[in-house]
Amino acid sequence: MTGTSARNSYGIFKSKKAKLLAKKYLLDLDNVNAYTTIGNLVTFIDVKFIIDNLWLDHFMHETEPPLHVTYDEYNDIFYNLQNAWPNLLNYSTA
Repeated sequence: MTGTSARNSYGIFKSKKAKLLAKKYLLDLDNVNAYTTIGNLVTFIDVKFIIDNLWLDHFMHETEPPLHVTYDEYNDIFYNLQNAWPNLLNYSTA
């Protein structure tokens, strides 16, 4: 094993993308047990799952948003979650 392949600069995360997203949302960067990971490293999908659930909690129960975003980003997040979970975020009165 060479010195460069033995280095893991992402800590408990499998990729830089996963670590940066967790850092953006102020998630735990040191405890692998805080995530839903099955392996040794936390994947981007694990981080995205937690963030989606934080946003779903915000939209369904009117809690504080997990991150302050622009109006356009807020709408994009809502519509993406509504497409992914149509039965949870169905606000039609019909």
